[in-house]
Amino acid sequence: MLKKLIAVSLVAAMALPVTGAFASDNPTDRIRPHTPVDSTITVEQGNDEVSIMAYSWTVKVAANVRKTPSPTGEWVATVPVGYKFTGQHGGQVWVVNGQEWVYVWNDTTGLKGYILLSSLEETG
Repeated sequence: MLKKLIAVSLVAAMALPVTGAFASDNPTDRIRPHTPVDSTITVEQGNDEVSIMAYSWTVKVAANVRKTPSPTGEWVATVPVGYKFTGQHGGQVWVVNGQEWVYVWNDTTGLKGYILLSSLEETG
């Protein structure tokens, strides 16, 4: 009887780690520390709004705006020096053929698309 008890105890002890009774090694299961988020949420009666923090850009050399981040992407418009754009804070930078492209928009004119990062100057 004692041998059976020992055998069952050994089998149970070996099966226990497989059942998930111990802490997970998967980092996605862990609680992540507080990280700041680049957004603000404004809730007013009847008006819910989320504002994403953005950069202000000024065009420093005449440049083409395109639908895709590529020198061969469909042309949208050519913008002059001094034209103002907005771009998402921490937004993605696409590198195509060694050139860096960013997505920008202008709320006043509705113009939006990709432009060479080298043609922009951060103004805010």
